[in-house]
Amino acid sequence: MELRQLKYFTRVAELMNFSEASRQLHITQSTLSQQIRQLEAELGVELFIRDSHHVRLTDIGEAFLPEARRTISAAETCYSRIQDVKGLEVGELNIGSTYTFLPLLKETVLDFYKTHPKIKINLYCHSMETLMKMVNEEKIDVALSYKPNESYPGIDSHILFDNRLVVAVSETNPIAKKSSIRLPELEGLPLAMPAKGLQARNCFDRLVCGQDYRFNVKLEVNEVNLLLDIVRESNMATVISHATVARVPGLKALTLDTQGTSMEGAFNVRKGAYMKLATKEFLRLLCENKSYSMALMELF
Repeated sequence: MELRQLKYFTRVAELMNFSEASRQLHITQSTLSQQIRQLEAELGVELFIRDSHHVRLTDIGEAFLPEARRTISAAETCYSRIQDVKGLEVGELNIGSTYTFLPLLKETVLDFYKTHPKIKINLYCHSMETLMKMVNEEKIDVALSYKPNESYPGIDSHILFDNRLVVAVSETNPIAKKSSIRLPELEGLPLAMPAKGLQARNCFDRLVCGQDYRFNVKLEVNEVNLLLDIVRESNMATVISHATVARVPGLKALTLDTQGTSMEGAFNVRKGAYMKLATKEFLRLLCENKSYSMALMELF
C-alpha cells in the first residue's frame, strides 16, 4: 500500500467522480483507475461501486476512508516537521482570514515574505464558519478572525488583541468632529454596513437585537476594503472594528458610546494539532507589527 494510493482513494471518495479526481490530481483517468484497482487488490476488497453513471463507496470503503485520511495526515505532519528542521527554507503556510481581517494582514504578509522568501503563503478569505471547517479538516494551518461567540468542537481560539466596534466616517464628514457617538444618533445617518454574516455586522446586530432602532442602511458590502473606500468618499458612516480602520487614511473612528462593543481578535487552530514553525513566525510578526497584546508568547 502506497501513500499516493491513499491520496488517490480519498480524492475519488470526496468527489465521487474519477474524471474530476484525475484532473485535480494531474494524472490520467486510466492511471487513477489502475492505482485504485491495485489498492483494492492488495486489500482484497472493493472500495467503490462503479457503474456507467455513478461512483459510490462500498461499506468497506466508508470504513476505510477515515483511516486513510488519518494516515495521510500523519505522513504530512511528519513531512512538515522535517521541513521545519530545515529552518523555514522550504514549505507552505496556509492562512485563513475573515474579510474584516484583510486590512490588518498586508504588512505582516510583506514582512514574512521578505524574511522567508522561500516559504509559499496561501491566503484564503472566507466567513468564520467556513474557516472553522477548514481548520478542522486541516486545509489551513491557522484562521484569523474575531473570537467566535459559539464553541467549535476541535478548535482552540487564542486571543491576539482586544478590539471594539466603532463608527467610521470620512474625515470630511461633519460628524468627524465628534469623538464619540450614541446608537440613537446613528438613526439619523446614512449607513454603509458590512454585509450580514461578516463578524463586525454580527457583533452590531447582537448589540441592537431586541431594541427599536430604525437605521437608514443605504448599502451593504461583503468586502471590507471596498466598504471603507465608499465611506471615505461619501457622507455615509459604517460600523466596523477599530483595528480595521486604525491606520486607514482619510477615515475617522468615533467611539460607539454603548456597552457590548468588545471584539477580541483571535487566531484559531485545530485542538492538539502540531503548529508549524512558519505559523508561529507569522503570528509573531503579526503581533509585532500591530503591537497586539501577546497572549501567545508561550508558543515561541
